[in-house]
Amino acid sequence: MNDINRPVCPFSLKQVRSDDPYTGYDAMRETAPVLWDETLQTWLVVSAAACRDLMKRDLKDIRFWISDLGDDAVLIQGKRSLKLLTGDEHRRVHAWWLRQFTIPALEPMRVAGIRPTVHRLLDRFAARGSAELVKDFASQLPIRAIAVVLGLPWEDDQWIANVFAAMKPLEDFFNYAIIGDPEHIARAKDATLKLHEILRPFAEARRDGTGDDMISRMWRDGASLLPDWDIDDVLSQARHMLFAGAETTAHTIASASYLMLTTPGLREQLVAGGDPAVRNFVEEVLRLYGPVHYRSRRATRDFELAGAQIHAGESIISVQAAANRDPAWYAEPTAIRLERTAPRDHIAFNYGPRACVGAELARIELQEAVSALLTRLPDMRLDPDAEQPVFGGFQLRDFRPINILFTPN
Repeated sequence: MNDINRPVCPFSLKQVRSDDPYTGYDAMRETAPVLWDETLQTWLVVSAAACRDLMKRDLKDIRFWISDLGDDAVLIQGKRSLKLLTGDEHRRVHAWWLRQFTIPALEPMRVAGIRPTVHRLLDRFAARGSAELVKDFASQLPIRAIAVVLGLPWEDDQWIANVFAAMKPLEDFFNYAIIGDPEHIARAKDATLKLHEILRPFAEARRDGTGDDMISRMWRDGASLLPDWDIDDVLSQARHMLFAGAETTAHTIASASYLMLTTPGLREQLVAGGDPAVRNFVEEVLRLYGPVHYRSRRATRDFELAGAQIHAGESIISVQAAANRDPAWYAEPTAIRLERTAPRDHIAFNYGPRACVGAELARIELQEAVSALLTRLPDMRLDPDAEQPVFGGFQLRDFRPINILFTPN
């Protein structure tokens, strides 16, 4: 706790500016790969190598921070959600989700569900010649794509709006809870109960497990994953999938749209390069502007990380947004380079045993969104007379609002 050589961060993560956090991350990384944040009383891990090392230790040396909330964590996250499970139970459930979301398994959903959903959303405003891309498109696609996979009423605008309203306190909780606000916890608990109320009829109706949607599959396979599998397990898994996939992917679509609107020559490169260029652009957006800037953990035992002595019980935060721009790992770390030889070599989806199970689904949504914007709105541009985009948030960040003009079609 009082290590003589403990490297201290020159300022707190809490003080990193919302509109330009990367300058702060650079200053942290130039100080040390692992630093102590006096204000938040936590370790910050900011280099690419150290972040990967830390993430490999998940399940063994570190645990998810929300466990500190006790009964509140059980309600907000779900008693046996992926984030709270450990050991063999986590490995079984995590591996099951990865099997559901392989590229071959998702391709039919791309063609039959996600791509048509993208174009139906664009159809809603294409004739107007103007839109606010976050509200009208980026925030609308991911939740509908996940609803398709879960077998929920993705075309019902009122139902989608109800889910959005219920999820907002959860987004606020995960975005700002680390800086300390008990009200966020209370609102997140209420939001969890509301989402359970919305999802319960669908979960109850599919107990026989005969359908091909993900809720049916959970009932069909759940007993082989965890003992005493019940409706609470189905609700917590479905709710986590809705929230985790919808919010993060929406933020990334917003940032991708902003980059296409503001980076000279980028759209021309993407059109000329076709699908391979779009795929690589998506990975560069995830690396440069991945929506989740950091993830918080708690050490379960003493260990050394990049020369820092971590003690059991201490908080430790992996700052992926800093690691993904580490010049020791990436050539031209702040540039969009569509020709990178290893475009997926980033940790926007975490790394190691807790790597995001929905990564491939998110990639497909992002690729389809970018491709559709290029083809349907080829001359889109920022509306000079409307409110301009600002990079905002804390743990979750993106550019918004994105008011655009284009030729009606």
